[in-house]
Amino acid sequence: MNAAPTDLRRYLIALVSLTLVQVIATLAFNQASVLAPAAAPELGVDATDVAYYVSLVYLAAMISTLGGGAISRRTGPVRFIQIGLVIAAAGSFIFAAGGLAIAAVSAFVVGLGSGPLTVASSHILARVSPRRLANVTFSLKQSGVPLGFAICGAVLPSLALDLGWRWAAASVGAITLLTAVAIQPLRALYDDERHEGGPRRLLPSIAEILEPLRLAWRDPILRPTCFVGMLFAATQAIVVNFTVVYAVDGLKMSYVLAGALLSAATVAGAIGRIFWGAVADLLRRPSAVLAGIGAIITVAATVMAFSTPAWPTTAVYVVWTILGGTAVGWNGVFIAEAASRAPPGRAAEFTGATQLFVFGGALLSPLLFRGVLAFTQSYAAGYLLLAGGVAVCSVVLARAARR
Repeated sequence: MNAAPTDLRRYLIALVSLTLVQVIATLAFNQASVLAPAAAPELGVDATDVAYYVSLVYLAAMISTLGGGAISRRTGPVRFIQIGLVIAAAGSFIFAAGGLAIAAVSAFVVGLGSGPLTVASSHILARVSPRRLANVTFSLKQSGVPLGFAICGAVLPSLALDLGWRWAAASVGAITLLTAVAIQPLRALYDDERHEGGPRRLLPSIAEILEPLRLAWRDPILRPTCFVGMLFAATQAIVVNFTVVYAVDGLKMSYVLAGALLSAATVAGAIGRIFWGAVADLLRRPSAVLAGIGAIITVAATVMAFSTPAWPTTAVYVVWTILGGTAVGWNGVFIAEAASRAPPGRAAEFTGATQLFVFGGALLSPLLFRGVLAFTQSYAAGYLLLAGGVAVCSVVLARAARR
């Protein structure tokens, strides 16, 4: 990471505004998973089929991440974020229009709009963040993701019951669109480097897409870190996208109580992101911290696999809170590590390269989880499979960090 300016005002404005943007973008990204129990009967599908929607979202996010660093430098990162928010808002409105085929289109559109956010945000934060606070800064910004999940779980079920799931989705679209307009003043602060040192065309070349991928793959720490990120993202995707469905279907909770369970897990994730970022900055060993997070995820996911409707509500909340604090709490440390190992001025591109692995894990895991559920008729098998994968990758990363 290049030497960051010490302008406290620019740093604080970037941190607060990008965190709030992350919250709103997450509402659009995660709305279908929370609205699935309400929307599924009308669409003629099972609520667990939300796995296919989620995978389409992540597939589109992977596509829009390709070359995102180069596009961010050409348009300016704030403009890139605005473009993504407008596209995500359009996806929410499409989802509200209803129909199974239309829902599939909306998933792809929402994903296309969601991909640029992390890349463009990393572009800004890498420039304005003090190096000594890199992990906690990225973790604070990424805390907007679990906060967005928490708001989804707390608000959307009640809104769907009161107004209908279509109006709930349309409300998310309206808020996302208003956010794109509201951040326009930030362009004067953070888009001052656009077009410098590069071509004027918007879309990157194949070489520009592949180069950061090659550089990241050659890095002895980033290579195993990317695979850990893939498994962590897979677990996070299952937690945030199947908690409501599993709580209603597997644990026989009410829809509103299931939403509250998701909120509890994701609030813990927001706190966890800040906590783990601070630990990584304190220890100066982010890879070791990620390996430790993986160990906790393994234990919590294993315990969660054996939860039943007979469990006390308190016990369910404890397990989900621990899992949320880790499986949803790792991302800030991961992104900061990728940005810190990038060549000067290339943080956005390196972040985009590593995000391909993250989105890949989140893309495949809902499909795998849904397939395991269909074959075994058991949620436990899917959770145990994820726990085993995380355990293996965490051991590999721990060994790489020691070397």
